[in-house]
Amino acid sequence: MSEAEPAAPRPFPRVPAHAWAWLQRSRPVLAEIAERLTGGPPGPGFVDELRRQVDADPFVRDGVVGGLGEVAVGGRVPECRPAGAAWAGGLTWWAAAIAGVTPAEFEARSRATPGRQRPLFGDEEASSGQVRPLRPIAEPPARTRRAPSAERALVVRALRELLAQSSGGQIPASAVRQLLEQLERL
Repeated sequence: MSEAEPAAPRPFPRVPAHAWAWLQRSRPVLAEIAERLTGGPPGPGFVDELRRQVDADPFVRDGVVGGLGEVAVGGRVPECRPAGAAWAGGLTWWAAAIAGVTPAEFEARSRATPGRQRPLFGDEEASSGQVRPLRPIAEPPARTRRAPSAERALVVRALRELLAQSSGGQIPASAVRQLLEQLERL
């Protein structure tokens, strides 16, 4: 039985100008890349230097891709853009390159991922401008209700005393500090 030869690593694609422009504007990503490559913050001309070196130097390329992957896409190889997220073209290019696909393939994957966020308020509420009153919190059934603990009873009593000290809906900061001290001792 013969062993299959591993596939040759795919060469990293040439980075287009719009991807470099996005990187130049992304300060957190630049800071991470600079920290990985130089141990400090990015200096003047840092992105220009990256542009000159990324194709020829695997260490620089790994630092750029690693910093991008860590900060911009949360340390994972992105399969697609998160549902409902709008990304700049430069970030989309970088994410596609990290994922090993073309930007067109990455965009197709992102469109294929369903994900329309439901509106926070219904259409009828948004159009009328009226706010629906909050529903009261229902009491849980008796069999699932927790038995009051001694600590819980103390907290409830302390909160009631705190509210009793309010004046015009305002609670003195000293009373809040005192309550916090009491709760920390529990």
